[in-house]
Amino acid sequence: MKKVLFTLLSVAVLAACASKGSPMSQLDTKIPTVQELQHHQYELVSVNGKPFEAEKGSGKPTIAFGQDMFISGQMCNRYSGKVDLTERGMLRAKAGIAMTRMLCTDPVLNSLDADISELLGNGAEVEISNNGQYLRLTNPSTVLEFKLADKM
Repeated sequence: MKKVLFTLLSVAVLAACASKGSPMSQLDTKIPTVQELQHHQYELVSVNGKPFEAEKGSGKPTIAFGQDMFISGQMCNRYSGKVDLTERGMLRAKAGIAMTRMLCTDPVLNSLDADISELLGNGAEVEISNNGQYLRLTNPSTVLEFKLADKM
């Protein structure tokens, strides 16, 4: 009986280890510096641990970090604003985020507009992979993961 239980437990552990999860779940991460974020653009690849696929015909959601931590990007609507990054890895808008207010046909993108507004407006923990290829923004209810798209 003990051998059977041990075997089942071993199989369960191996299956859990084999599951891929999000791209960043398999990488070492760190709190980024301003210099590591500035002049980079990222595309959304994962929402709450699930792969994100843009609806056909719509653009990929993005976030870009410009000079002096001015961010811009697009989920459904375009957004921009200036953010602060603390040494503890909290990213928060200085004076709110400006965002266009169109209604999109894709309900997922509409939901992502609210998510990015909340993450940036109320503060989000930010991490990057050690190789700089991935970015994660999190709060208690939302996890958005992005992949480096290009240098601005």
